[in-house]
Amino acid sequence: MDRLKGIIACRSVRTAVLIVLGLFAAVSVYAGIRNALLYSQDFQWDAAKALCMRLDPYELSMDPERCDDIPELGEFYRMFTDMGLAQKMEANQFPSLLALLFPMTVFSPGAARVIWLIMNLLFTAGIALLMRRTFFADVPVYGYTVGVLIMLAGTPYRNQIGVGQHTLFAFFFFMLAVYLERNMREHTIGKTVAVSFCLFVSYFKYTLTAPLALYFLYRKRYKELALSVAGHVLLTEVAAVCLGRSFVYMIKAPLQVASALVSEGGIDLGVILPGGTAMAVAAVIGMGLAVIALMLPGDNDEALFSLLILWSLVLTYHRTYDFFVLSAVYMLFLRGRQNVAEYVWNIANVYYWLLIAAVYFVLRIFGENRPSKITVGAAYYLFAVCTGLYCIRLIKDKRNGL
Repeated sequence: MDRLKGIIACRSVRTAVLIVLGLFAAVSVYAGIRNALLYSQDFQWDAAKALCMRLDPYELSMDPERCDDIPELGEFYRMFTDMGLAQKMEANQFPSLLALLFPMTVFSPGAARVIWLIMNLLFTAGIALLMRRTFFADVPVYGYTVGVLIMLAGTPYRNQIGVGQHTLFAFFFFMLAVYLERNMREHTIGKTVAVSFCLFVSYFKYTLTAPLALYFLYRKRYKELALSVAGHVLLTEVAAVCLGRSFVYMIKAPLQVASALVSEGGIDLGVILPGGTAMAVAAVIGMGLAVIALMLPGDNDEALFSLLILWSLVLTYHRTYDFFVLSAVYMLFLRGRQNVAEYVWNIANVYYWLLIAAVYFVLRIFGENRPSKITVGAAYYLFAVCTGLYCIRLIKDKRNGL
């Protein structure tokens, strides 16, 4: 009888947790939708429209006043100026990536904003489904549901929706590439093309997905990686011809626009270190991640992907709205300890959830002021370094036959 009461009490607590988290998630998603309908600014409809019109979006980004003389772009900027908000073109995407938005330029800016919001909500559902079908396939439904609700309730996801960012779009296609690669039975030409295309699209947020693409290096999918990059090289050359520019210009120009934003990130290396030093450190860490991806023994997908997510968010410029993907690192703790003492593993698990709470909620409470970002950043880098050391230990254990 006492055991039955205990089971009922446990279920009641679990149900209460889901209800509370569900309410917080619903309020968060509602706020994100409301903000997206009013203030969504990062969609880059204007840059895509300019390129579609065979105008140089990078040149216009450097001289934004010229945009006022282009009637086709006027409606976009009036959506913000009518509300007293400043808005200018910031074409920090390569032309092959802006080309992915060409279908959206068929619609008016207002209609495109609504369509993009709906697509982001669909991408969210798609990411949840694909994560469940891949890295979280064997996780109890309750635990996975809690993780998803916490992600939706967090500030990063709410802001991601609210500003009309592209990370949901890119991460969805990356996870689709992972799903196709893991679940299609035969290595056919169709599979190679499908995975390559999804990777090709996922690079829209290359600051996140380029480091994540090292996962395909670990999976020995060299052909898919090469094809996904080749597609962008080809489209960049096409854009260069259309605009009458050189191929090198089409690579350098978006990077020059992006460089103006480097110091405005959250806790990434560009905020902590001077520009040149940050790039050098990022390059060294990136090479280290590539070596780990090549040397890590099979059946360590969760450990490697967690490591790649952690470092992808800080190697280059990222605002904290991209950190909703941090929820995926939860999979690191679902595979057992693998030669790590139980008490150390449990401490790491608790540390991770405290880090999630800090990134998702505490930074918002303190308005992301400098002390809060320094504190959370220090905790974040410690966790990222320890995860890297864990992966290195897995490599050593394999070599030692453990």
